[in-house]
Amino acid sequence: MNFAQVARLMAGFAGLLTLAQVPPLVFALQETAPAPLSPVAGFTASMLIGATVATLLWLAGRTDRGEIYRKEAIAVAGLSWFLASLLGAIPFQWSGLLHSPIDAVFETASGLTTCGATVLGSGDNMAIGDVPRSLLLWRALTQWIGGIGIVLVFVALLPAMGVTGKNLLSSESVGVGTDKFQPRAIEKARLIATIYLGLTAACIVLLVTLGGFDWFDATCHAFTALATGGYSTRASVAEFDSLGGELVLVLFMFLAGASFAVVATNWRTGWRCPLILVRSGEFRMYCLVSLLVVTALTFTLLRSGLPIGTALRQALFNGISVLTSTGYATADFHAWPALATLILFCSMFVGGCTGSTAGGIKQVRLLVTLKLIAYSIRHFVRPKSVERLKLDDEVLPAAVISSILTIVLLWLVCVVLGALVIALDDRMNFVSALATSASMQGSCGPALTLVEPSTAIDVVQNGGTAATLAATPNIGPFGGYGELRPWTKLVLVLQMVLGRLELFTVLALFAPSLWRR
Repeated sequence: MNFAQVARLMAGFAGLLTLAQVPPLVFALQETAPAPLSPVAGFTASMLIGATVATLLWLAGRTDRGEIYRKEAIAVAGLSWFLASLLGAIPFQWSGLLHSPIDAVFETASGLTTCGATVLGSGDNMAIGDVPRSLLLWRALTQWIGGIGIVLVFVALLPAMGVTGKNLLSSESVGVGTDKFQPRAIEKARLIATIYLGLTAACIVLLVTLGGFDWFDATCHAFTALATGGYSTRASVAEFDSLGGELVLVLFMFLAGASFAVVATNWRTGWRCPLILVRSGEFRMYCLVSLLVVTALTFTLLRSGLPIGTALRQALFNGISVLTSTGYATADFHAWPALATLILFCSMFVGGCTGSTAGGIKQVRLLVTLKLIAYSIRHFVRPKSVERLKLDDEVLPAAVISSILTIVLLWLVCVVLGALVIALDDRMNFVSALATSASMQGSCGPALTLVEPSTAIDVVQNGGTAATLAATPNIGPFGGYGELRPWTKLVLVLQMVLGRLELFTVLALFAPSLWRR
């Protein structure tokens, strides 16, 4: 392991994260924060500490000019998220918004991993609607940065450092892919960033013109919608009461769940690029699953007595939000009927497409797994038949299939193990422990818990927040994680990073062989 090289790259990241706090600091200088909060002090201290850390890391690695190899790429990709969570938490705590350092790290890690789980509005923490705008902007920025991937942020630094980025870029995505585009990894990453910026700008304009949002709310929601993060400037998107705004957010959540990598790879084909995306098996699977989720949710809500317009509106927004792991909510969906909550729970596992900002197992792995199941059934009926698994007319090598199955199995094992650990928190029931584990690892944000049956029907038909069972924290879409034990929050932070980096990158950090020369 070349520690000097790792330190040099981490210095670049620490510097970029520090510079990203300039816009929130400008907001803080112009606003009057409620006592005893001091966002200016929080951002000033954070930038000073961030600059110091960046300088020390740069001094430690200033003499190295070597190429990035696999070990260094894994170390940087894994460690950067933990370093980011620590540095980005400083404004939340030093401003006085979050008194617990664990709460501050939780909020920042949730933002950078685009999970969207929050401690605000729960426990002893301030409600989201009372938070100063500068800190709300910083929450949104952490998700926007994390959405495109902290690893891709290095694209702006690698040319100046004189190193190659292909190994660094490939370490964030595991399971499906081809190496033939790797020599153009930097160009491809820049194109992805350009698309990301363009969609963000378009979302801002449409939220203002069609949704009636002001420019600040539109900017923050565009940041978190394209990142499929879900941090809002209010307790719920429902508070805007804007059908136009909800439709715009649904559109961009869905686009953010599609593969940026496929679009970037085929960008040079011009008008054929959207056709190539639509013809890909993964995107068709993504569309089919989205349609099935929204249809099933609509049907379930209709059976609960909602009019068709309201049922379709709630099913469309909340279904796409959970499927793309965004985590916005316009209804307290953990009070919905059992079939609807089960559909949402399964959606937390699936997620969006590979090469997107969404979390979850990813649609292509679900597709390949289903193809393998169908093949196994056919082979059982006709044992002597010879058949090859294909995806988009390309034969899948055995190594790729093995990698996909390994990730799917490991993903499920980690969810179960995480639920077992979370269940040690004496206030978590079986449903909330399992749903929280799936939500954190799938980067969804809100989870599910058991609610009082007497309040559920009223909440479904008339809105509001359902009452949870006695002594059970409300971790649903209108609740938060502030009431959980400190150690439970640290477990959830680990699961967020595990899910965001697709398991192997984080688990590899615990392998002694990674750190040997």
